[in-house]
Order: sequence, then structure tokens, then C-alpha cells
Amino acid sequence: MTMEHPLEETIRLLDLTDDRLGVLVASNEIEPSVKSALGELASRRQALGRQNAELEKLKEQRRQLVEDEKRLRDNLAAVGRDTALYKQTLDKLGETEASITTLSTHIGTAAAEVETAKEQLQHFVSALTL
Repeated sequence: MTMEHPLEETIRLLDLTDDRLGVLVASNEIEPSVKSALGELASRRQALGRQNAELEKLKEQRRQLVEDEKRLRDNLAAVGRDTALYKQTLDKLGETEASITTLSTHIGTAAAEVETAKEQLQHFVSALTL
């Protein structure tokens, strides 16, 4: 006589690590509908991860430009106003400030997209019926 015990496990989907999610998706012991939902969850989380990485990249670019801007301002203070170097540095400062403004706009857009993706992920998980 063999006794079987149904295997049941409760998992908070949003708290799963990527590794654990991958193991569950690859498992042969999970129903196809659950496996499909977990695969979709993994795909959405990967997309969110890429969006977060892009946002961080933009923030790093802006940080570097802000450092360049400070250096250029320091250079302006050290150079005589009537020199070609002053004019060149001033032009470069203007370009840097324009780049910072553009990046700040892109960062705002990317941050909003990340928040939207997070909300959509939360909604996806909340709407799952497995």
C-alpha cells in the first residue's frame, strides 16, 4: 500500500527571487497553466529589470555631467575672461547644462515608465487565478 500526500506550497509571487522563479518555470511538477503564468511573470520582471537598469544608467550619466559642470565652473573661475580658453570653456559649460536638462527629462520619463511597469506587474499578479 502506498500513501500519497498532495504537495501544496504557498508562494508570494512578488517575493520570489529570479532563481527560484526560474526553477519553478522549469519544473515538470507544475500544471501547464501555472507554468505559463510563472513564465509571463518572469518575462515581466525581466522587462522591469531592464527598465530599472536603463534608469540607473541615465542617472549615472547625469551624475557624471554634473561633475563635469562643476569642473568647468572651477575652470572658468581660474581663467581670464578675455581669453579663448574662457570662451571655449563657457561654450562647453552651456553644452553640458543642456545635456543635463535633456537627461533630467529622460530620467523623469524613465522613472514614470518604471513605476507604471511596477503597477502593471502588481496588477498582473493580483489578477492571477491559479
